[in-house]
Amino acid sequence: MILAGMILAGGLSRRMQGHDKALVQLKGRPLLGHVLARLEPQVSELAVNFNGAPDRLPGLRLPLCPDTLPGHPGPLAGVLTAMDWAAGLGAERVFTVATDTPFLPGDFVPRLLLAAEDCEGPVLAASRDGQGALRAHPTCGLWPVALRGPLRRALEDGQRRMMGWAEAQGACLAEFAAPGIDPFFNVNTPEDLARAEALLAGV
Repeated sequence: MILAGMILAGGLSRRMQGHDKALVQLKGRPLLGHVLARLEPQVSELAVNFNGAPDRLPGLRLPLCPDTLPGHPGPLAGVLTAMDWAAGLGAERVFTVATDTPFLPGDFVPRLLLAAEDCEGPVLAASRDGQGALRAHPTCGLWPVALRGPLRRALEDGQRRMMGWAEAQGACLAEFAAPGIDPFFNVNTPEDLARAEALLAGV
């Protein structure tokens, strides 16, 4: 089985003051490096969805895949890019994770594969918030490559909501425990970065 994964780093990082989130430093390592270290051991093929110039990621020995649709249509376009790339490898499904999730769990891939045994649609990671409500994290999921045609059409028709589109394809959730640190905590703002620094200091 081909375990194909793509790190989604193609966003505009508007809330991070325009800096590429992939390159933002967290404890002396870029966010992309944290995610790479956690995901790479779990997959057999790995690439990065990145819309900047390749020389902005020096030393990265992975395929860089810009969005296959123009205009920065958002993370769903990154999922389509992942599907297109995985299809070229002959993979039936592709894992995606966001470049701003430095606490990605070490069992992310096997847990989603287990959930996929009873799900024909996408499988999305989920965790419970402080109030106990289950919250899906659609950028961190497992997507059937066969959905790339419908996804491309949806994007061309203006679809931008990841959760809405995933639910329409029969998405299932794979719940991960979140004791102390939500494994899908995402670094969107400088304040989030400071919190991640504090969380890492306590680990």
